[in-house]
This record gives sequence, C-alpha cells and structure tokens, in this order.
Amino acid sequence: MQDRWFKEAKAFIFSYHFSNGLRTTLSVVVPSVIFAAIGHLTTGIAISMGALCTALADVPGTILHKRNGLLISTVLIFLTALGTGLLLPHTVLLTVWVALCSMFYSMLLIYGNRGGNIGIGGLLVMVSIMAESYVSWQMAVHVALLTLSGSIWYSLLALLLWQIRPYLTVQQTLGDCIQQTARYLRQRADFYNPALDITDSYRDVLAQQVVVNEKQEAVRELLLKMRSAQQGTTSISKSMVLIFLDLVDMYEQITASQIDYTSLQQRFAGTKVISTLHHTIQQFAEELDNIGIAVSAGQRSMPKVNLKLELERSRREFKDYQATLPTLKERADLIAFESIFDNLQHITQRIYNMHRLTRLERVKDTTFDHQLELSKFTTRQQYDITTFRNNLTFKSHIFRHAVRTGLAMVAGLLLGHALQLSKTYWILLTIVVIMKPGFSLTKTRSYQRILGTIIGAFFAAGILYLTKDDTVIFFVMLVCILGAYSFQTYHYVTSVVFMTPFIIFLLHFLHPSDFDNVKQRVLDTVLGGVIAFGFNYIFWPSWEYRFLPEYILKNIAANKQYLTQVMNLYTDKPFSLFAYKLARKDVHVTTANLTAAFQRMLSEPKSKQKFGSELYHFVVLSHSLSSHIAQLSAYALQHQLKYKRPEYKDILLYLLTVMDQIEQFVSVGGFIPEHPLPAAFNALEERLEHLLHVRQEQINNGQGHTQEREEMLEIKHVRDQFHALHTVMKDMKKAAVHGAAITES
Repeated sequence: MQDRWFKEAKAFIFSYHFSNGLRTTLSVVVPSVIFAAIGHLTTGIAISMGALCTALADVPGTILHKRNGLLISTVLIFLTALGTGLLLPHTVLLTVWVALCSMFYSMLLIYGNRGGNIGIGGLLVMVSIMAESYVSWQMAVHVALLTLSGSIWYSLLALLLWQIRPYLTVQQTLGDCIQQTARYLRQRADFYNPALDITDSYRDVLAQQVVVNEKQEAVRELLLKMRSAQQGTTSISKSMVLIFLDLVDMYEQITASQIDYTSLQQRFAGTKVISTLHHTIQQFAEELDNIGIAVSAGQRSMPKVNLKLELERSRREFKDYQATLPTLKERADLIAFESIFDNLQHITQRIYNMHRLTRLERVKDTTFDHQLELSKFTTRQQYDITTFRNNLTFKSHIFRHAVRTGLAMVAGLLLGHALQLSKTYWILLTIVVIMKPGFSLTKTRSYQRILGTIIGAFFAAGILYLTKDDTVIFFVMLVCILGAYSFQTYHYVTSVVFMTPFIIFLLHFLHPSDFDNVKQRVLDTVLGGVIAFGFNYIFWPSWEYRFLPEYILKNIAANKQYLTQVMNLYTDKPFSLFAYKLARKDVHVTTANLTAAFQRMLSEPKSKQKFGSELYHFVVLSHSLSSHIAQLSAYALQHQLKYKRPEYKDILLYLLTVMDQIEQFVSVGGFIPEHPLPAAFNALEERLEHLLHVRQEQINNGQGHTQEREEMLEIKHVRDQFHALHTVMKDMKKAAVHGAAITES
C-alpha cells in the first residue's frame, strides 16, 4: 500500500496538473510579492488577477492554439476589466453589463474547452473588479491597465516555458493517458476476481472507458496535429507518436478480451486459473503504469516484471486444467478462453516495445505506416463567427445555458444588494464556477464547492486561531495557492479546500476581519450554490434522456462502419488500415459519449431518469458489441486467416442487416421483423462438426499438428464470435424498443 501511495504521489508531481499549478502559482505570487515589498500590495494583486484569469485559457494544445488563446484572452480580459470598472458606480448599467457578459462568455463553450476557459477567465475578472469601489474613471482605467499587464506577464511566461521545454505538456498528457489505460486494464482484471460483483465491475469499466477516451482525444489534439510529430523530425516527437499508436492498438486488444465472465467464473471455480490470471493482468497494469510515469517525467523506463514469465504461468494453469477434460469437444469449448492469452501475448510485446521507445531505441529506424494520415484522427474545432451566430437559438443547449447563467448572475447581484452583503462578488464567483450546461454537472459542482468551502473555512479559522504571525500565515497561503491550482483539474473538492483559506488569508492582509471573512465566505458560497442549482433546475434544463437517442444512433452507426471494415478481412474485398483505424476510433468515441451521457442522467432527478435499467443494458451491450468486433479484427490481423469460408460473407451481411434494423427502429420506431438465421450459420456449424470428428480420429491415430487442426481452431474462434455478435444484437433489438420510446418522449 505504501508503494502504491508513493507511485501515486510521483505520478501527480510529474503530471500536467502539478506543473500547471506551479506555473500558475508562480505567475500569481511573483507580482504580489514584488509590489508588497515596495508597499503597493493592491497594485500587485491587480496584476496577479490578470495573470490568474489568463492562466485559465492556457489549456493543453498546439503552440498555435496556445498563442492565439492567450492573445484573445488578454484582449477580452482587458476590455471586461475596463468596462466593469467604468460601470461600477452605475447600478442599473452594471446589472445589464453583468447579464450581457455572462451570456457572451458562457456562449464561448461552443468553441470547446479552450473557449469555455477563456469565458470563465473573462467572468472572473469581471467579478474581481466588482469587489473594488472606484471613485473615478481614471482609477478604473488604471486598474484595467494593471490587469492587462498581468495578462501579458502570464502570456510571456507561458510562451517562454514552452520554448524551454516544448514537449513537456505532450509528454505529461501522453503519460496521463497511459496511466489511465493502465487503470482501465486493472479494472478489467476485476472480472477475474470472483469476490467482486460483475455488475459493479462493469460500471467501473464503463466509467473508466469514458476517461480513457477523453485522454486519447487530448493526446490526439496535442500530438497528431504537430507537424514535427507527424514528420518525425526529432527522436522525442517520433517516439511519442509511436508510443501512442502502440497504446491505441493495445487498448483495442484489451477491449477484445470480452467473454462471458459469469460462465468463466463458474467454469474455473475451485481452480487457480482465475486467480493466477487476475494477478497476471494486474502485473501488466503495473508495468503500463510505470511507463506512463516515465513518459510524464521524460525519463527512460525499464521492465520491472518479467511479463512473459507471468503470462506463461497463467497459460500453464489453463493448459493443466484443459488437459484434465476427457473429450476433444470439451477441450474445444475452451478455445474461446485461449483468446485471452493470445491478447495478453500481443499486449506483452507492445509493453516491451513502449519501454524501448521511452529509451529512444531504434526510433530513427522506425517508419510510420504510410496508410495512416495521422491528422485525420483529430477533431477540427471551428473558431468562427458563423458557429457563434448559428447557436443563438433556444434549440442550442449552449445558448440556453448562456441565458440561464445571465439570469442567475443578475439574481445573485440583486440578492447581494438586497441583503446588503459586503462581498456580493463571492456569490457571483460561486455561480461562475458552478454553472454548467448540464444539470448533473451543476449539481455535482454545487455539492463539491460547498463541501470544499466548509472544510477549507474550518482549516483557515484554525490557522488564524492558532497564530497571528503574518509570516507563518503567508507561507501557509503559498501552499494553499499551489494546492488550489494544482488540484483544479485533478480533484475539484481538494482544490476548493485549498482555495478557501487562500482567499481568507489574502483578505486577512487586505481587510483584517478574520472570522467575519470566514463566515461571509461560507454564507456567500451557499447562496451562490443554491442560486446556480435552482436556476439550472427551473430554467430550460437540459435533461440527458433527450440526447440519449442521438448518442445511441451514432454508436450504432459507428459499430456498423467498424464491422464493415472488419468484414473486409474475412472476404476478398480490399482492406484499408486507415479506414479501419478511423472506424475503430469513432466506435471508442461514440461508446464513451453514450456512457458519459447515461452516467450524467443517473445524477438527475428520478423523474428525469427515463428507462434507466434498459439504457444501462443497452450501454453494456454496445460495449460488448464493439468488443466482439474487436476480437474478430484482432484474430484476423494477428493470425492472417488461412481458411476463409464463403459462409463468412453471408453471416456478416446478415449481422449488418440486423444493425440496420436496430438503427431504423431507434430512429423512427416501427416493427422489427424476425428474420431466420441464414443457411450459412448451419453450413459453418456442419463444417466445424466435421472437423471435430476428423480431428478426434487423428488424435486416436496419434497424429499431432495437422491442417484440419489449424482449420478447426480458426473456424471455432470465428464461429464463436459470430454467435456472440448475434446474441448481443438480439438483446439490442429488445432494448431498442425503449430507445424508440425515449425518442417519442
């Protein structure tokens, strides 16, 4: 356990979260400390605020996006600071300004994570300016210019640090992705632990799939859009691309190990097969974890466990059990489980290859597959006025969110004035950070914010009670600043726990009234949380069940395309590696989106959780569907089919037809006719039975490896996957009835 904690701490220190927190802390603290030393603390704080708000726009991305984001954020922050300062004495005009700014900055979410963060930065500077009381327009301009200087200071610092270590963010993002994939593999190992409930393990696996997909998308955004990475102009950039390509292929192999885990546990109950396999997969996850930490730290990694030996132990346990079965048919029934060991064998090779790539071994001699156009695997974000204008309608959930946020901010401002609260801006600050487009996210953030604030307030009160030494308080405040910004994207509650004493200690130096500040902070946070939660529930809420049919349809369409590409491996049609990997990526994305939407729905009121159990069943089935397709592709790619049967084409066409029916039913409803299984299923079954009979005779005659044995093994594996896909699709047809009901509602 101690080693685990040490590894987690090491991973965090080398992560993007910590380096981003360190950079933000540096940019915020330095101006305040310098100006405090010369007796102008308020000037330093104004500069620090500009740096802090600009830092929010500095999300991972290419240098072009980074530079443009910082430039746009700097301009908007200056204009917002100037406008807010000039309108501060005029309550009516200020209220209108708050509403318009809140709507505009909330609309920037249509431009993705970077746009959303630029919007939050703009709202934060607006709220921070409202904490002041200016007596002249000259003062407003002066503070706006100080805020501008803070923005420029952070932008120059961030670009300078990028020049010094241009690959740092990419390495940290890739390392994080590897570690999350290791966690996914560790959770899949729980399927081989009879002490754990399979349903609970499925929920954990599906939730982690969402995380892994988000991390993969982040790496694609950073790595594959870099021209230097695509062209391999440096060994480091080339090695990272190669590691990522290996990681994505490995992720498919991990998902391709899908089997009936209930029957697996029943079949091997009382043996060492499951426990040994569980331990082996955990060892694989540990090695993957070590690689992720090494990549984040820019270090070389070496294998710490002999994975080949671990795998051989598991395989030997399986073979020993298989040998105890009396008939060939009973032993052949276990062929499906052998695919687990085949997948682990290939994963072993990829893990060793990733170890070598961190050491830059043979990187220069390795070339990219020319079939892969890497830039096509990234998502293009449109940053244009047309996108903004097209979303100015109540059909857009972002526009509804923007209007909702504007109304909530105005309500918070008016409530603060009505209650004559001295720090109304704290209510607005809480609304800014809590309000999200979806109800479930707002609900979660409200709870996290209030909980973190209460814990942080008790901590701050304790420090202020124990000591009056400003030096001690200042150093505790520095630790709180670092903790607040390091945990901001890693663990939000912890971030708020650190943020609250930071604010209270800052006010201790500016406006000494310690315990009043503590009480005021908690009260205003609760008020802001209640307003944000209430407005998100009352005003045009975006309930997830309304979007689920669209996610379902996209997932079915992606799986159809995936199966179509895999079908080319089993027929005489030409196979395109690029088209196949693009289809695979779309399946991962749509499955993760569907799972995430379902999880968000579970956080909503019970009355808004339409067909929860049926939808969960459909989510699990979609996961199983893509896993079985992945097994078909993995087997064909790894073993190079030698005995392509004519029945394969007819069966695959039938399966695609069933998927067409499911898609149509979810889309428009109607009746799904039951088509009998094509004759190809029976023909393939007869061929397999014939081969089993021939092989039994060969064994009786003492014959070892024969052509019939190889064909039997190949057909048995393919036939099992066809039947598994057909079973999954039959269950999906039943679940599709409820998909249509959701569409109608």
